[in-house]
Order: sequence, then structure tokens, then C-alpha cells
Amino acid sequence: MMQRRANSPFEKKALAILIAVSLGLVSLLYHPVRSALTRLLYAGATPVYSFGASIANASSSFLANFKNKESLYYENAMLRAENERMQAEVLDRNLLQERVMKLEEVLGRPHNDNRVVADVTISFGRSVYDTLSIDAGMDHGIQNGDVVVYAGGAAIGEIAEVGASSAKVRLFSSPGQEYAALIGSHSIPAIAHGKGDGNFESKVPQGSAIAVGDRVVIPKGNLILGTVQAIDEKPGVPLTTVFFRLPFNPTEIRTVEVVIGSR
Repeated sequence: MMQRRANSPFEKKALAILIAVSLGLVSLLYHPVRSALTRLLYAGATPVYSFGASIANASSSFLANFKNKESLYYENAMLRAENERMQAEVLDRNLLQERVMKLEEVLGRPHNDNRVVADVTISFGRSVYDTLSIDAGMDHGIQNGDVVVYAGGAAIGEIAEVGASSAKVRLFSSPGQEYAALIGSHSIPAIAHGKGDGNFESKVPQGSAIAVGDRVVIPKGNLILGTVQAIDEKPGVPLTTVFFRLPFNPTEIRTVEVVIGSR
């Protein structure tokens, strides 16, 4: 029978582990050794803790800076948007002023009448259908029936109601209104029927020399009422329908002139 070999590798490893465990227990139980190990661990942990605190402080500082930058970015974006909005308003006003000046050149401006300039306080679209309110009235010599002009030469309506310092303007295009008019270069007489929103309709004899783009004026003061937009001429029908409208957008009206004594 074979005998077991002494001091095999397995036994050596087991013996080493047993000795290590025994020494560890002795070290933990023996106060001087335990104290020394505690001091050693504390000394090693302090730098680790300090490093962790530094990392935490750096992280907090980074987050604070990030939030500040984000806030500044948002504020800058808001300021840019506000600046762009203000620039757009300025451009819009400049464009409107340019349109008025060009319209004055096209329409021509008579200087042989007495006019009162007034600002529109309630504009087209915000007031009663096809009316405006202005900040001038009887104190300025305005009376019911006076013609109201825009851009120097475009007749837009007449004074319908007047107070001491204000008045209401009824546009000529108001539905149901009828006014004498002259159409085209041959001044063909017609009756302009208001259709609302600056639109008109008239009937003229078939074959009348009228073309799209012709001006329509009111006889008194030779003020422009509109421009021809379309002509409906049907064979066999004695009358031709002419459609015309104001030569500008009524919503752009901000200032008008009242022709005193033009009623």
C-alpha cells in the first residue's frame, strides 16, 4: 500500500492560509496592532476624501457656470428676438410711409381746398363695418357730409357723425351707398355702388371705352375713388358691369384729411 506524500502543495497552501488567518485575528485582537492599523487606514483615507471633495466642488462649480451660461444664452436669444421685432416694425412703418408718398405722387394732390389733418383713432376692421373714427370734429370746422381724403388725392368717404373733437367717417365703399362717379379717360358717368371692403360696382353702356386699370373719380374735386379691376361685358346685354376698388388697402389708413366745406 502506497503511503501519502508529506508536505504536498495542497497542505502547504492550507497551512499558509491558517497561519495568515491566525495572525490577522491576533492583530485585530491585540490593541497596539489594531491602533496602528486604524491610524494607517485613516491616513490613507484622508487624501481620498479630500480628492473626492475637490471633485464634488469642481462639479458644482461647472454646473453653476453651465447654468449661468444657459441663462445668458436665453436672455441673449430674447433680446435678439425683441430687436428683430422692433426692426420689423420700423421697416413696416417705413414701407407704409413710402407707399403713402408714392400714392400721393400717383394720385396728385390738389392745393385749392381747405383741409384738416386727423389721425385715425379706430381703424378699418376694428370699427363698425366700413367706418373709421378720427380725432377731429366741429372744433376744427368739420361738418357732416365733408369728404375725407387719404394720401392727398383718394376720396375714401364722408363724415357721417361729428362731435366736438371727434368724428365718424363712413367709407364710400360701405354696402348700400351710391355716389356719382366718372370712369376712365373719357369720364364716362356712372353710379358707384358700395360693396364693402373698399369694393365698388357700376353699370355703363355696352361698348364704353373702359379698360382694366382706368381710374374712377368723383366729380367734386376730381378725387380718385378707385381703379378698375374687372369688366363683365356680355353679348346682347345693354349694360356692362364694371368692378373697381380703392387703390390701396383700407387697413393701412392711419391719417386722413377732411376737406372742409366739401359736402
